[in-house]
Amino acid sequence: MRNLKLLTAVAACATAVLTGCAPQAAQQAAPQAGQQPQRSFWSQLHTDAGGTGQYLFDSLEDITPGARPSGAFRPAAALVEGTVVGVEPGIAYASDDDSPTPRVVPYESQEAAMRWASVVVKVDKVLAGKLGRGYTGGQIRLRVEQPTGTTLDGLRQSIGTAGRGLFYVDNALDRVKRRAASPQAQAYQASVHLPIGQGVFVEEKPGAALVAPLTDENRAAQLLGTDGRQAQLKSAGDSPLAQLRGRAQKSACEKGTATDQSGC
Repeated sequence: MRNLKLLTAVAACATAVLTGCAPQAAQQAAPQAGQQPQRSFWSQLHTDAGGTGQYLFDSLEDITPGARPSGAFRPAAALVEGTVVGVEPGIAYASDDDSPTPRVVPYESQEAAMRWASVVVKVDKVLAGKLGRGYTGGQIRLRVEQPTGTTLDGLRQSIGTAGRGLFYVDNALDRVKRRAASPQAQAYQASVHLPIGQGVFVEEKPGAALVAPLTDENRAAQLLGTDGRQAQLKSAGDSPLAQLRGRAQKSACEKGTATDQSGC
């Protein structure tokens, strides 16, 4: 119907160009031609480069706070449920290699070869383990690589699609094997959390299937215990988020790290 109205307006203008109708019709048509679907928040942050690189585990139970470390892999310090409420500049380096002393540069500098953004999560509940360093004002900040080609403004404009979810995390400074060389980098590490094993599972819209946006689809399907390329947890009565929360709480109860023992 909208297209029909637009065609009618254009046809009318053909007989009355001098009245100024033609520019008005062009203005009506222009937004339609120029509109592009907005990319979701997490689709902009999905990168093959990954974050912590710690994939040496088989299931969500291995990430659960209190799980037995394998030696090569340490489980998360805490499991939180929360809502993504913002994104901030984190830290940028002039090199993207594994140098022990990477040079810190201004976040928006053209010298920046790697940028780590801080995704702000309002913590609604700590389900397992404990949050310590870097947990302030009821919020934590996740260190997530900002891929080339994305902007903080673009991420902020799409923050409404970031959603709510479960986050397996540990403070970056408590996690690293070697301290950063510069005081600036150490301060940054103290302020952010790592998504352990890419353990981020979000519900982008209420009732929607869960996605694991920081890992590839096959890996996400393995972690969520699903089939198919969509890597989604399908609803079977309870919401997908409630299903995964129940599974995570059961695992935390078994490990003795659930914060609400009455639910065990």
